[in-house]
Amino acid sequence: MPEIPAKWTTLNVRDYFSHRGNFPSNLRLKRIHNSSKIYAQWLPSEDEDSREFQGRCKGGKGKRILIQESMETDNPEEASKKAIKWVEGKQKEMRELLIAKERTAKNSLSVYWDAYFSRESSKRKEQRNFVRWSREEKLKWEAEAYGIGNQSWAKTNADLINRADFEEYFALLEQRALKSGGSNGSGMKAQQKTLINKLLVLAEKDFVGHRFPSFPSITKQTKQVTHFTSEQWTLLLQTVFELTEGKEAVTRSPSDYNSLKWNPYNRQCIRNWVDLYDALILEWFFYLRAEDMYRLKSEWFTNTEDDEWVLNLETTKKDRQLHKTTHFRKDAGSYVKRILQRKPEGYLIFPNYERPLGNEADSGVLGTLNFLLKKAIEKCLPEFPPKGRIWTTIRHTAFRLTLEDDSSLGIPPQINAFADNGHTSPQQLRDTYLRFIDLDKTAKQARAKIKPSRKIRWGGKYKSKKDIEETKD
Repeated sequence: MPEIPAKWTTLNVRDYFSHRGNFPSNLRLKRIHNSSKIYAQWLPSEDEDSREFQGRCKGGKGKRILIQESMETDNPEEASKKAIKWVEGKQKEMRELLIAKERTAKNSLSVYWDAYFSRESSKRKEQRNFVRWSREEKLKWEAEAYGIGNQSWAKTNADLINRADFEEYFALLEQRALKSGGSNGSGMKAQQKTLINKLLVLAEKDFVGHRFPSFPSITKQTKQVTHFTSEQWTLLLQTVFELTEGKEAVTRSPSDYNSLKWNPYNRQCIRNWVDLYDALILEWFFYLRAEDMYRLKSEWFTNTEDDEWVLNLETTKKDRQLHKTTHFRKDAGSYVKRILQRKPEGYLIFPNYERPLGNEADSGVLGTLNFLLKKAIEKCLPEFPPKGRIWTTIRHTAFRLTLEDDSSLGIPPQINAFADNGHTSPQQLRDTYLRFIDLDKTAKQARAKIKPSRKIRWGGKYKSKKDIEETKD
């Protein structure tokens, strides 16, 4: 072996030391200018390099970077022995990582997500609101922090996922929900669980006989939804009518409607306030969902011989069949007639808004309704909870006040018909409205029956305020 130079900077271990072993020929020792310790350096071949971009810098576009580590000695002989052990450990570590990566690339949830999303997209592409579905589904997977794809267990072999992974994930979702809205995140947990289960179904074919872990139980937290009282609802309608400058009452034809003041650069214009009033009325009488507002058309309304107005929703949630909806309040007729007089054909809410083909959700209709609703609430009900100033609150109000006005609608079989008419379930009505209506009613009845508490403050040492004043320091 050649003699080690007195002033050396780099030494190839195989050239200068007679150590046995199957270590890489490019393993070398290196003196670093700012350290007295000797470093070992090695560059693995691209095939065995488990680092991202095989160790290339600049996002994979630069040169490959050496791997190095201090041998914690300034003695070349000792450093060479340590370097061999070090490189053998690094080689083993990289082999294991490459094997894990190979397995992960074939069998992780990430792979099943790609397959699932591709398949579902091809099926849904021609259905309405595909863009909206795609955006929301991607959010479940890609959302920063809580997205499934950002969890470490989504990048490992699917059969390595365990119950603890799901428990930690649900804890993350609950913590996020508590910070944002004070709930336990039951809705988000159920949503994410559904998607994970869809991916695990795809994984079953690759793990025959494997039992995937169960999820933690989801405790549904039911709390009273935000809604307007009868007095607040009346005040809101009066306020919106005033914002129309009374034009809602006298706009009886398409020409009247088209002549209303409208400004494409200012959403708070007369015609838009009239549209908001129309939307509130239709929501009030027909218990519509937010997604119905940008699809409603005048052609969907028919008047029967009994002067009953029927709304046939020709496109419904998840592309179900046509759904018949009617009103439960007898005064609907005069309002509906006036709305149809001024907009006898086509879209009823902001008809001038362009609806993207198959994706009406991106028309901006719901956004403008929410914007105007917030402005109206700020004007007449400034103390109303800010988080409740959304269109869903109008739907909740319609259900809640109808059940308050007619308690028989909360009893079978009427509750079944009422729920079906409003695109919901009897149990949802019970959990969301009836239990709280009953609680309020019971408390009110109890207050009327229970005798007032006895006044027991005065007596003994203190018989009057004068006694208290006399004991002051």
